Amino acid sequence: MKKLSKFRLIGNINTTITGKLLYLVLDELADNKGTIIIPQRKISDTLNLSRSTISRNLHRLERVGAIRIIPKYRSDGSRAANKYIIK
Repeated sequence: MKKLSKFRLIGNINTTITGKLLYLVLDELADNKGTIIIPQRKISDTLNLSRSTISRNLHRLERVGAIRIIPKYRSDGSRAANKYIIK
């Protein structure tokens, strides 16, 4: 029954079907605190979707309050994989 609740929640998120799929992937991979650090390229390759599609849908999920995106940087100032928090 718990799994049905998760799908009901996802059904109520105001985003595209791709955004809902992306939310499910992030939720599945997240730790018990709802946190995951993963490169967009890895998600893109796994789902066989363009990186721009992944990026656009991640930002949609953030706008509707489903996730929080925290940019990460390496010590030299270059970008690292973002941290995502599932809400």
